[in-house]
Amino acid sequence: MAEGQFQSKEEDKKDVGPLKDRGCTDIICILIFIIFLGGMGVIAYFAFTLGDPWRILNGYDSFGNTCGIKNTKPEGVTANLAGRDMTEYPYLMYFDPTVMLPDSINTLRDPTDTTPVEYTMMLCVKKCPDVSVYPITAGTGTEFYKMWSYNKYRKEGQDFCEYEFWDTYGKELAEEMDNHSTGFGISASDKFKDANYITNKGASGPCPEFVLKSDPIMNRCIPLFDELTNAAEDAGEEVTEDFVNELENKLNALLGTNVSASQVMQYAMADVMNSYREIAVMCGSSLIISFIIILLLGWIAQIMIYAISILAAVACIAGPAYFWYVWYQAKEELDKQTIKLESQVDNVQTLMIYAIIITVICVVVLLLIIFLRSRVGLMVTLFKEAGFMVMRMIVILFTPIILALFILAWAALWSFVSGYIYTAGTATDLTFTRQYAMSDQGALTDAEMNITMVYYKDHDYIIYVWLYHLFGLYWGTEFFLACHEMAIAGAFCQFYWTRDKRKVSFPVVRGIWWVFRYHLGTVAFGSCIIAIIQLIRTILAYIQNKTKDSQSEVVKYLLMCLQCCLWCFEKVMKFINRNAYIYTAFKGSNFCTSCKKVFGLLMSNLVRVGVINCVGSFILFIGKFLVVMVTGILGYFMLSKDEQIEYWAIPVLIASIFAFAVAHTFFSVYEIGIDTIFVCFAEDETKNDGTPGREYYMSKNLMQWVDNSSEALKNLKRKKGQQRAQAKAAKSGKSGEVVS
Repeated sequence: MAEGQFQSKEEDKKDVGPLKDRGCTDIICILIFIIFLGGMGVIAYFAFTLGDPWRILNGYDSFGNTCGIKNTKPEGVTANLAGRDMTEYPYLMYFDPTVMLPDSINTLRDPTDTTPVEYTMMLCVKKCPDVSVYPITAGTGTEFYKMWSYNKYRKEGQDFCEYEFWDTYGKELAEEMDNHSTGFGISASDKFKDANYITNKGASGPCPEFVLKSDPIMNRCIPLFDELTNAAEDAGEEVTEDFVNELENKLNALLGTNVSASQVMQYAMADVMNSYREIAVMCGSSLIISFIIILLLGWIAQIMIYAISILAAVACIAGPAYFWYVWYQAKEELDKQTIKLESQVDNVQTLMIYAIIITVICVVVLLLIIFLRSRVGLMVTLFKEAGFMVMRMIVILFTPIILALFILAWAALWSFVSGYIYTAGTATDLTFTRQYAMSDQGALTDAEMNITMVYYKDHDYIIYVWLYHLFGLYWGTEFFLACHEMAIAGAFCQFYWTRDKRKVSFPVVRGIWWVFRYHLGTVAFGSCIIAIIQLIRTILAYIQNKTKDSQSEVVKYLLMCLQCCLWCFEKVMKFINRNAYIYTAFKGSNFCTSCKKVFGLLMSNLVRVGVINCVGSFILFIGKFLVVMVTGILGYFMLSKDEQIEYWAIPVLIASIFAFAVAHTFFSVYEIGIDTIFVCFAEDETKNDGTPGREYYMSKNLMQWVDNSSEALKNLKRKKGQQRAQAKAAKSGKSGEVVS
C-alpha cells in the first residue's frame, strides 16, 4: 500500500478514514465455518460410499437395478431379479403410469383399499413403447387380447412383461399364443386368460394392465397426452377426466413443470437447440446493454428521479379526485331511486370509505414528496458519485462474474453431493403376494404368486443430514455474497477516503485482499445469521406443505403471518449486514461493533436512508427492467419470423432470464457503491467540519449537502489555492537554481 495514500498518522489517531493497520476480526466464526465445512465433507464421504446418483438420472426398476448400467446384487437382498446387467436397457417403464416418482416402489397404488397391498412394477426396457395396448372391458370375448399382444410385441423387440416371464411360467402361454394369428377366439382353457397374468389392480404384473405409447424424457417412458385421453376414453367415459387429471399431475410432479404433453417439451428443447446462435446474441447484447446503462446511469437517474417525483405527485392529486368523483356519481344515482336496495347503499358507503383511505394515503405521500424534495437531490448526487468511481475502477464490474462462478461451482458441488445423499439408502427386500382375479383356475401356484421386490430404505438420521446439508448451501451461498459485498465496499471506501483520487492504486485488489486476509470471520458471522433465518423459513414452508390439508383456518393464518414476519426479518438483517460489511471494510472492526456503529450512523440519517433505499432501489429496478425488455424485444424480432422455431417464446424467455441475472449482478455493484458512499459521507460529516485541519474527504457535489457547505467550500478553495501557490513557488525556486 502506498504510504500516505489514506489518512496521515495524525488523522489515523483521530479515527478518520479507512483503518490502515488492520487485524483479523471474528476469528472464532471463521474457525466454526471451517469446522462446519469439515462436517459437510464427512457427510459427502459417507454419501459417496452409500449412494448412487445414477438411480436418479437413469431411474431404477422394482428390483433395485439401475437402468442403462451393469448392476451388482446388493448385500442382504434375496430378490432373484436383482443385480442384472441393464446396459442395453436404458429406459424406465411404469406399469402404473399414475405413479411416476423415483420412490414409487414405496407408493401404494390404492392406499385406501382394504384388500392386500400391491406395489407398482417398474422395469428397464430397451426402448419406450411405440404402441398402445388399452384396457379391455370384461365380458367382450377379448379376455386373451392383451397377453397375445404382449407376446406379439415381444417377438418384435418390445417386452412389456417382467424379466424372464416368457421363459418361465409364461412359456406355456407363449407357445399357445404362437399358434394363433390373432388374439381373439382362442379355444383354450381359462388358465390362459389375461386375468391370470395381470393382478387385480394391474400394478405389480407380471404383465401390465395396459401400455401407452410413450416418449423418453429424462430416461423415463412418459406417455403422450393424446394416448392418455384415448386410454381413459377406452377405460370408460366416467373415469376419463379423473384418469387424465391424475396422470397429468403425476407427470407434472416428475418433470417439475406444468406442461400438458411431452411433445411441448420436446419442441421447446428442439427450439432451444435450433436457436442457440440467437440466444448467444441476446445474452451478449444483455451484457452490452447493462454496461451502457451503467455508464449513463448518473444522467438517467437524475431524469428518472425527478420524473417519478412529478408523476407521483400528479397521481396523489388525480387518484383521490377520481375516487371522490366515482363516489359522487354513485351517490347521485342512488338518490334518484325511490327504492334503495341495501346492497346499493353498502356499495356507496364502501366507495366513500375507499375514497377516504386513498385520500389520506395520497396526502401523506404528497407531503413526503414536498418535504423530501431536497433529499432527492442527494440521491441524484450519490448516483453520480457512484458512476464517477465505477468509471475509474472499471475492473470492479467484472467482480460479479467471479462471484457467479464461485456460486455456480458451490451449487454444482452441493447438487452433486445431494444426488448421493438422496440415494444413500439401504437395499431392502419387499415381499408380498400378488392377487389375481382368476387365481383359482389353477394357472399359477401359490409360490409363483409371491414376488420379492427391492427398495432403498432411508436411514433413520437422514432428515438431520438433509438439514445440515441444506444449511451448508445457504451458509456457503451467503458467505460468497458477503465476501463480494465487503470487497466492493472496500474498493469504494479507498476511493472516497483518498484526497487525491489520482493516487488510488488497485482499490479492487486491495479490497479483496482485506476481506480474505482480515475479515473472513466477520463475513462468516453475518452470513450465518441469514442462513439460519433461511433454514427456519424452509422448515416452516415444509411444515405448511405437509399439513395444508389438515390445518384449520386459524393455524394457516398464523403460519402465513409467521412466514411473513420471518421474510421481513431476513430483509432487515440483510440490510444491517450489508452496512456492517461496509463499516468493517471501512474501519476494520468486528461484526458486532460494525453493526452498532453503522446503526448509529443510519439512525442519525434516517430520512436520507429511507429516500436512498426506496428511490434508489426503484431506479435500479427500472434499469434491470430496461435490460430485460430490450433483450426480449431483440429476441422477438430475431425469432418470431423464423419458421423453424415452433415456440419462439422459450428461447426469448431463457435469454431474458439470463439478461436479468446479468443486469442484477452489474447493478449490484452500483447498489453497494451507493450504500458505501453514503456511509462514508455520513461518517465524514460526523468526523469533519470543513475547517483547516478537518477538511472533508467528500467531493464538491456531496459537500453541498452538509450544513456548513458554503464555509467548507470556501476553505477547500482556499486550500487548493495555497497548494497551487506552493507548487508554483517550488517550481520557480527549482528553475532559479538551474539558471544560476
